Amino acid sequence: MTPLPLSDVRLDSRSNRGTFLDLALLVVGSSAVLIALILWFDNAQGGLTGNGVFKSLELTPWVVDPAHAPLYPSNYLFYPIYGALCRLLDLLGVFAGDPRRQLTILNAASASLCTGVAYLLARAMTGDRIIGLLTGAFHLATSHVMFLAIVNEDIMPSYTVMFAAMALAAVWFAHPSAARVAAVAVLFSTGWLFEWRLMFPTLPAMLAALWFCEPRLKRRIAWIALFLACMLATTAVVAMAWHGHTGAVGPFDLIWTGKAVRSVWAGFTWAKVGYLWDGIVAYLLGTGVTTFDWLPGWDIWRFVTTFLLVGIAFVASSMLWPTRDEGRARALLAVFGVTFLAGEVFNLYSQPQDPQMQINVMAWVTPAWALVLLAARRRWPARGLAAMAAATVALFAYNVWSIAPLRGLDSKWRNAIERLEHESDPARTVFLLHDFDWTMVYASLHWGTAEPGIAGLGPAPQALPKFKWIGFTGDVLRHPDWSAERHVESLRRQIDRALALGYEVIVVRLWDIPEAQLLTETGMVADAARLGALQRMLRTDFAARPAAVDPVAGSLYRLQPAAGR
Repeated sequence: MTPLPLSDVRLDSRSNRGTFLDLALLVVGSSAVLIALILWFDNAQGGLTGNGVFKSLELTPWVVDPAHAPLYPSNYLFYPIYGALCRLLDLLGVFAGDPRRQLTILNAASASLCTGVAYLLARAMTGDRIIGLLTGAFHLATSHVMFLAIVNEDIMPSYTVMFAAMALAAVWFAHPSAARVAAVAVLFSTGWLFEWRLMFPTLPAMLAALWFCEPRLKRRIAWIALFLACMLATTAVVAMAWHGHTGAVGPFDLIWTGKAVRSVWAGFTWAKVGYLWDGIVAYLLGTGVTTFDWLPGWDIWRFVTTFLLVGIAFVASSMLWPTRDEGRARALLAVFGVTFLAGEVFNLYSQPQDPQMQINVMAWVTPAWALVLLAARRRWPARGLAAMAAATVALFAYNVWSIAPLRGLDSKWRNAIERLEHESDPARTVFLLHDFDWTMVYASLHWGTAEPGIAGLGPAPQALPKFKWIGFTGDVLRHPDWSAERHVESLRRQIDRALALGYEVIVVRLWDIPEAQLLTETGMVADAARLGALQRMLRTDFAARPAAVDPVAGSLYRLQPAAGR
């Protein structure tokens, strides 16, 4: 088999001009496609989590008053840089004054740059312009990348910088030098300073690449020491740049922020193995089709996507095998392979189904696809790439179709919150909500954020906070060490107290939600026994009178103490 030209490619001035033209077309074209999707989708939240609402609220001070805005150690560079970019969008009149939607535009621009990085990596691996273009297009078409590029989650800028660092390491670490190691270390550190947790899957991968690509022991140790020193120096420079600012911390506090380490999300459970499988396969294909009625018990989405990913990995491995003793293959395998292995172990400890947790870990699929394209071109020179191009178009179309049911949720929920305000006076109402329910997210957006609970409430009516709510699993999230009995008692006490203060307690959707669905929505943070105990208490100790059925928010009930209490 012909060896791969990885890291041995030399481009003349004419090839350089072609590369720059390709990059311009990819970045501009990708931006146009993604912005068109944003406008069509009309759903800045995306339908997975409400993180974007709360990130945009934390971002707003960096837009309106950056001198006094607080820094957050786990996202140290994200808020200052995105705040400055939002101010630029304000000047351009792009969603002016609305950081929640401006985030989607900035994420689209970031993903477009990442498409260019995928092109450059594939071009360096194969020396083939068409393969580079098709690899960039494929990267954008994968479900997680496309989806996170058009919503307001905060991972895309960090991922883009980290992917660039990984791509550069995969090429340069084949033949490391002081300048190359230092440059990759600085870029890598910049990436995780946007989002701290991205350090963990890729740091061991970078060190492994330096170890396996350098045959001399002393040089191995020297390269690793240089990488770590440059990482620490970059962190120190960033810490010094913000010294004295509100929320500023030192370099060692940036290296270890402890984000979510002791939260309810942390810990290994067998249930997370299933969530891990979901997260891996969802990287490639969205969930537009999961089952067919005429194939009972056959989960078409998980099994077919698993087959596709295994096939991509097999073909890519067969292409790399002849060069397994060379630095270029070792660097590629170490950087992307170790990131995948370390990342999935890390994900099993946290939230393995979350696209934000999988996007950087599954980055191996893009260079693997470049090798699939190379194999197809060698086997079927013209028809092979044409078929792969058609597959990429089909992948993109399928993933867009998969999110179509979520289209328009921003407008629908704005209307739903208006109806909710008409049905129940917020000054006299406390809502009982599932903590991950979209009613909570959009009520926070339109009425103002408020911590769950009634500890600070006076007698009804009370105008502020406008949004008053009790979280069904609020104490489970905040006190994972409590017993189930204590969680049940706390929830009962909060509802009783709200009623005693003269508030109506409106339960949204929770009253008639099936136990299996409740476990599906909350299984990452609470076991079935705990959820069952909370639900039984609710139905035993309280009576519910139907209030309304909202086409978006779901069923609304007014709670009262059960007879005999």
